[in-house]
Amino acid sequence: MTDLWPNEKYDVVIFVCLAVMVGTGSFMLQTLSGSFLVDPLVLSLGCGILLRSPLGRRWNFAIGPTLAARFFIPAGIVFYALSNLDFSSYAAMPSGLGPLLFLVVAAYLGSNLLFGRLLGQKPKITYLVATGSAICGASAIAMTSPSIDGEPDDVSIALLAVTLAAFVALYLVLPFLGTLLQLPGEQYALLAGALLQFTGFVKDAMIHLPFTNRGASPEALGDLALLVKAGRYLGLVVIIPLFASLVRKKVLFPLALWLYLAAGLVGTWLSIAMPPLLHRQLTPWLETAYVLLWSIAMAAIGMNADLKQLLSDQGIKAFWMALASFCVALLTFFAYQFLFGVSWFC
Repeated sequence: MTDLWPNEKYDVVIFVCLAVMVGTGSFMLQTLSGSFLVDPLVLSLGCGILLRSPLGRRWNFAIGPTLAARFFIPAGIVFYALSNLDFSSYAAMPSGLGPLLFLVVAAYLGSNLLFGRLLGQKPKITYLVATGSAICGASAIAMTSPSIDGEPDDVSIALLAVTLAAFVALYLVLPFLGTLLQLPGEQYALLAGALLQFTGFVKDAMIHLPFTNRGASPEALGDLALLVKAGRYLGLVVIIPLFASLVRKKVLFPLALWLYLAAGLVGTWLSIAMPPLLHRQLTPWLETAYVLLWSIAMAAIGMNADLKQLLSDQGIKAFWMALASFCVALLTFFAYQFLFGVSWFC
């Protein structure tokens, strides 16, 4: 096979074609299934890893992480921020929500950093697990990985760990607590939006509510949960430069941060000046663009990852870190509720 491809440029062509096919296929599968649980980024990463295994090392695909970090992920950040980072919405949030989200995000970050150090985890994996847990799962990991020079194995391990912990939270912990404590619908929406790692999981949690006193309509509860989840996006403004600075051992404000802020400001202006244009016409296209770009990026990263590393000691530690940090964030949430209640929000 090597004789057929004497020039590395053919490897690049093959790689880009495969990454686009895997990423696009994963995106289409999610679109056709209509399931919030089929995250195209996670699926693309997994398919990329599985595709790389039979190919072995016959072709040089090392260009993959570079393409992902320099093109696919930065372009996706712009579309993501335009669609999701609306600064005006934070000003309209109830006053009690800000402190709660700050404490929950801080609990996720602090506990992951602590557990990572205690378990001897690789720092970059720790940072990615912390970011994915605290903010928005695969999207947050995708945005943060170029800023800390995350290796394909680092991204793969972190994303798998956060995904598995999120499934435990969605299907076991939250329904159990909702039923046991007979949580009101508004409180369950607040719990899901503040704690669940993936936006799709938040949507699914509100569609399949456990036996609770729902109060408001399912549509209103879903909007409430997503409003709370959106409040966590702002954490990336701090997390991206923080972890980039820790890795480089100097104060650093990486490109991803500036792209995120600039696009967020433009999105905020559009939301205020021309809300119908942004929310009805542009947002569906923006969401399609960043999910598709990041799916291709995850496929590119997966095709350079080692399947064995996912089942390694680091992979197991990463899962326990993600799960334990969720428990810490959960305790933080209920401690805040015990002290202040939820009347300030409902």
